[in-house]
Amino acid sequence: MNARSLHLSARWARTLLLGLAGLLFSFAVLHQPPGAKVKEYYTLHLQQLHTTLQRFQETAYTADITNLRQQFAACRAEYKCLEFAVEYYYPHAAQRINGAALPETEPGEPGEVIPPSGFQVLEEYLFATPDTHANRDLVYQEIDNLLYQMRYLEQQTPLLLFPQEEVYDALRLNLYRLAAKGISGFDSPAAHASLPEAAVTLRATKEVLTLCSAPASLPQLLERCATAVARPGLDFNSFDRAHFLVRYFNPALAALRQAQVEQHIPFVTTRRAVRPDAASFFVADAFDAGFFAPADAAPTTPAVLALGEALFYESALSGSGGRSCASCHIPARGYTDGLRVNSSLLASAALERNTPTLLNAALQPDQFYDSRVHFLEDQVHAVVTNKAEMGGQLSQAPALLRRKGSYSKLFAQAFTAEKQPVTERNIRRSIATYVRSLVRLNSRFDQFLRGDTAILSNREILGFNLFMGKAQCGTCHYMPLFNGTVPPLYDKTESEVLGVPATADAAALKLDADPGKFLLYGIAHQQHAFKTPTVRNAALTAPYMHNGVYQTLEEVLDFYNKGGGAGMGLPVPTQTLAEDKLDLTTAEQQAIIAFIKSLSDTPTAIY
Repeated sequence: MNARSLHLSARWARTLLLGLAGLLFSFAVLHQPPGAKVKEYYTLHLQQLHTTLQRFQETAYTADITNLRQQFAACRAEYKCLEFAVEYYYPHAAQRINGAALPETEPGEPGEVIPPSGFQVLEEYLFATPDTHANRDLVYQEIDNLLYQMRYLEQQTPLLLFPQEEVYDALRLNLYRLAAKGISGFDSPAAHASLPEAAVTLRATKEVLTLCSAPASLPQLLERCATAVARPGLDFNSFDRAHFLVRYFNPALAALRQAQVEQHIPFVTTRRAVRPDAASFFVADAFDAGFFAPADAAPTTPAVLALGEALFYESALSGSGGRSCASCHIPARGYTDGLRVNSSLLASAALERNTPTLLNAALQPDQFYDSRVHFLEDQVHAVVTNKAEMGGQLSQAPALLRRKGSYSKLFAQAFTAEKQPVTERNIRRSIATYVRSLVRLNSRFDQFLRGDTAILSNREILGFNLFMGKAQCGTCHYMPLFNGTVPPLYDKTESEVLGVPATADAAALKLDADPGKFLLYGIAHQQHAFKTPTVRNAALTAPYMHNGVYQTLEEVLDFYNKGGGAGMGLPVPTQTLAEDKLDLTTAEQQAIIAFIKSLSDTPTAIY
């Protein structure tokens, strides 16, 4: 073979090798593992959001307000494509990007006030305040805050791997977020773009699952969901959320779980309030009451529950006070007492706060109206030893109980590994475990969401849609617990300033003097702040509000309809409830009350 032939053969070989390398590269790109595909998707949308924000900032002073609002909508749509991952991996950044436009405090640093920032603050500047030069300055600065978060997320991107079990978990949590907060208008209070943004979230979920090679039926179900919330001319106030959840959303959630099982993708082992392997947060056993218990909580055994129930009715715990837990938490009244406030054991100190229900009290990370303790065990101790409430001394209770023959046996059966089980610690633990058994999540409304669509009347369904829409109740009483425990992790309880009056007498209207959570840390924005209670079983738990000022649900709805205390003319500078009137008609208010009554459980309805 001559030199020319050798040269041609070498060129042909190189060409062949390059061609094979290109084919192999193309094959590798086409057959990337799902985690790599999701990372590319995430990186692309993060870059696009960064670029869109930069353009937005460049025109902050020159574009008209309509254009600025359009750019805002484009930016938040990009964020909705990323939200599942940012919330999952970087929750603190997510709070700075799209948290509520209210000051916050960290649980570990309650005295440290964090001012609000992000899209919801920007939304107020663009949609709820006049367009002035000073306002443009604030818009520019807020976009700067968002760009800072973008740079942080971009720096963290190389660390992300997106294993499939975490992708499925993050998407599921984000769908919970959409149902509980998104379609209620929580994160679009001024722009009122919740429904189109929900469609973006659903289509982003569909795209990510397609990258994960999910069965084709699942993306189809998500597209049906997106179409249902993005119909032309669909109005936020008239959107039928009830049937959307039953017909479209719940089937998509069930299919998401089924796809994960079929693909042999494990569920994450992280312990949370909502079990990671639950088909939905609407199913009967979705919530784990033990998640909110301390590490040394007594086990939920029949023996511990029997002891806890006996102690719940035991007046010896109050010493000479003659009271038991059941004196104020009466089962037939939804574990309340039916009084505005109960009577004090001390002539010199009146009780100031209404007795709250114990039903579902286990499903919240904080107890008391001011959230001053975390665990039910600590609440038991605080109430029993409070001189005005029960006036007992837990240190003396074991000796008193030993004198009653039945208790030695009950304690021994409950705590078999302990030689001397009748202890102050076990008293607290037993009562707390009993209270944790009072979880009731099987109302007619729950049965409706689980498929029995004939169980609610049209008026009750309208009431739910109003509750989650026009009336804005669902932006504080989060579904499905309908209290202030924040979805989708349910690991934080919110408090609100409503401006509750001291009396229901309109002619003598004045703000209730109770400073609420402000007493704990002296934080200004927590003046008159109280934990958001559940409205489940509210038909059984009158009177209402922290001071029991309202005797009926009609009075409560009227208070909210007027915009709370500030809307009624009271000076409430820190009110978190919007003071604008809701303009609910009498018929609409009655529909909401009918819905609230559908949240009542039967005494045996325990999961």
